[in-house]
Amino acid sequence: MSRPIIFTEKMKQQARKDFNAMLNDIKVTDGEINYRKSYGYKDCGAVVWLTAEAYRKILALVTGFSDEVGWHGTVSRESDSEFIIEDIFVYPQEVTGSTVNTDQTEYTKWLYELDDETFNKVRMQGHSHVHMGVSPSGTDVKHRQQILDQLEDDMYYIFMVWNKSLSVHTLVYDMSRNILYEDGDVDVRLIGGDGMDGFLTDAREKVRKKTYNKPKKREPEEQFEIEDFEEYGDFPYSLCGGRNYYDWGGQKWKV
Repeated sequence: MSRPIIFTEKMKQQARKDFNAMLNDIKVTDGEINYRKSYGYKDCGAVVWLTAEAYRKILALVTGFSDEVGWHGTVSRESDSEFIIEDIFVYPQEVTGSTVNTDQTEYTKWLYELDDETFNKVRMQGHSHVHMGVSPSGTDVKHRQQILDQLEDDMYYIFMVWNKSLSVHTLVYDMSRNILYEDGDVDVRLIGGDGMDGFLTDAREKVRKKTYNKPKKREPEEQFEIEDFEEYGDFPYSLCGGRNYYDWGGQKWKV
């Protein structure tokens, strides 16, 4: 569910009212009070479009490095809830298999070498995860907070984490509308990729996953007294063209 980024005055008043109501009815056994309330918007989602060029570059970075790698993206706003990632740029960084760090001096120098149009469109930060899922790490959360603190009321910013299975975690901070979109609230699409929907629908009709039926476990067969089959020896039933000893679930004849 999409959520507010900044508490409005109306939200604050409602929170105070709810908290006071809780205080009037609460009884505590350990002297502690816990209060938690979630805020969200129903049926509110966003679409993040990727140009073919941006998508190719992300795939190249995610699959072409054995360590994590980070990048920025230039973004334009298509409508209230639609954003287009136009291009991808790699900035100076030092990486390991699980971290991406920047030298602030080198990063700032690189950033200010961009032309004005590109600089003003840098509204996206992405990076890869190599040996794990796309859930944000503690470092990721800290970095996002630093960027969020710099955003003005009319700005927006997109964060993405990709891994080698091409799973993606997406956050869109839309300050102008006071909405945070996350994962299920965000539909990531490829510009020009709509034609693939029909192809995939047709392919799914032709491709079937093979299934295997697990053999049913045989119940132990009724045991027979050997004197009933004296003329056939130890394993009489096999001599009659039927099952042998091993077909009877490992049950030996009763002597």
